[in-house]
Amino acid sequence: MVIDDIRRIGAYYPLDESLKGISSASADDIPVFHSFSVDREHTVVFTVERGSLLASTGWRETPEAMEATAAVRVMPGSFALYLPGEPFLVKAGTEDTEATMRIVGMENGS
Repeated sequence: MVIDDIRRIGAYYPLDESLKGISSASADDIPVFHSFSVDREHTVVFTVERGSLLASTGWRETPEAMEATAAVRVMPGSFALYLPGEPFLVKAGTEDTEATMRIVGMENGS
């Protein structure tokens, strides 16, 4: 999990070249997560326009542990980036949160 200012997203292109097309990737509302999710093939990026997000990742000796190992509040103008295979759990931090989820690196996406 990487948390940073959206203006610095270019610094993370070496992690996944498909991030270069993030501005053209479709933006979806954040789904309601009830447990950790994992996308083994794509990088998932959450951006915050208003309010905040609570972004968590979890990993122990076994992926089945499903325990949070880190949780960070993501504020407006920032992003949370999860690389392929990294477990994520993201929730709105306030009722008025406005945030999006983008999946990059898909064949028909960016």
